[in-house]
Amino acid sequence: MTPKSMKHYFLLAIGSLIAAGAHSAYAAPQGERADECKDLQCLICPQLSAPEEYAEGNMKALKQIVPGRDRWLFRSEVDLTNDFGIPPAVQPEFARLMRAFASHGTQVAVAVQPTRGLMHRAQLQPGQMHGFDYARASANLRRFLQQMRDGGAIVPDIMTLVEQPPKDFFFRRDHHWTPIGAEAVARLTADTIRQHPVYAQLPRKGYTTEQSLTLYKDGTLNLGLAAICGNHFGYQFVPGYRTIPEDNDAALLFEDQPDPEIVLVGTSNSAAREDETKQFNFDGFLKQYLGSDLINYALPGAGQDGSLLEYLLSSNYSPDKAPKLIIWELPANYRLDGELTYRQLIPAVNGGCKARQTQLETRVERPAMGLNDRLELLSNAGAQRRDLKGRDAVLDIRISDPNIKNFYIITYYDNGTRDKVWFRREAIVTGGQYYLELSRAAEFRDANLLSVLLEPTQVVEQPFQIETKLCL
Repeated sequence: MTPKSMKHYFLLAIGSLIAAGAHSAYAAPQGERADECKDLQCLICPQLSAPEEYAEGNMKALKQIVPGRDRWLFRSEVDLTNDFGIPPAVQPEFARLMRAFASHGTQVAVAVQPTRGLMHRAQLQPGQMHGFDYARASANLRRFLQQMRDGGAIVPDIMTLVEQPPKDFFFRRDHHWTPIGAEAVARLTADTIRQHPVYAQLPRKGYTTEQSLTLYKDGTLNLGLAAICGNHFGYQFVPGYRTIPEDNDAALLFEDQPDPEIVLVGTSNSAAREDETKQFNFDGFLKQYLGSDLINYALPGAGQDGSLLEYLLSSNYSPDKAPKLIIWELPANYRLDGELTYRQLIPAVNGGCKARQTQLETRVERPAMGLNDRLELLSNAGAQRRDLKGRDAVLDIRISDPNIKNFYIITYYDNGTRDKVWFRREAIVTGGQYYLELSRAAEFRDANLLSVLLEPTQVVEQPFQIETKLCL
């Protein structure tokens, strides 16, 4: 295999691992003696710190790979960040989201996952800190936890684990936590929920956890090392676990069982997958420590809110029969700062236009659309013009082709302003249904809506239809 083809292979593997998890083994260079390569540090090449290596594709997510002690690898921009927390201007939006859930009887618990730098700071090497400051980082993370508590969420005190980290909380060369890390956070999360009044509303069911197959992990950072240097450190092996109901009476299969009142959303650290070697059993540990069943909607590669949106837009969610508890597993480096996050999630929590009064409604069809084309979805003009000034309006957009996931929604107002919002839904998140609150910003509050347009940022080659409603 040529160096170019080898790098292409490893880049493809990194792409699948960043959304999920993989595998390979280290073979020492011919003629190399163990005493010439202490701790295999000879596998680290100078090019590992070259910015151009992280300029494109999946390598951007690994910027920049930093070698640590005992064959640990870190990412300078994610693992070694000091910055956490919701920007102050956005904090009221998080509180508004929590209030929306609470209005339907749902409590949200946020299980924050600390960074690898915080949890394994002892493995960082002098001169390879990239600005990481444990005191500053831990103080900012503590403030982030309090921000979410102030906003109305249940937030376990993850700082107890940061201050005394379990060994191998994370994999040494991968961005996922190990089952050890998953178990520690699940236990802490369950202990915190048990102290909240919502716990009394949860159906009880006993679970037990047992060790299963051994998990092996090559790791995203390991494959990044291979792509750049042509070397890597090989597998890491850890025990795997599975959680099963304590009562396996087959007769119970034919009896009505209470629906789970807990929904788990989150990232690949929580997702249930067919490949058992990629299961960290976070959902199982939660079931065991809470003594209650749950539905797992966590998704790999869905970002900070993709799996929550997937659940809220699914047939399993209804505002009239909402779950008692949502557990949101959230890596600490996600700052919950995107305005679109709240402008989508809050109307989704409330069921879109189902419980609102529709003011405008249209259906349009197109055979195809190219980049920079525009399609008017709604017009608020003429004899049917509605006065929408200062109203909290919601757009409910249904696209017949679920593969149309990348587009702008542009709203024009009669004071000459416009609001342009980019929807870019991750591939794993289902398309077709979109909600958007009209902007609550001051420049739009005293203006009336004129028009709503869609502009795709992907080529659409097949015919499609779009149904749009605007409701109050």
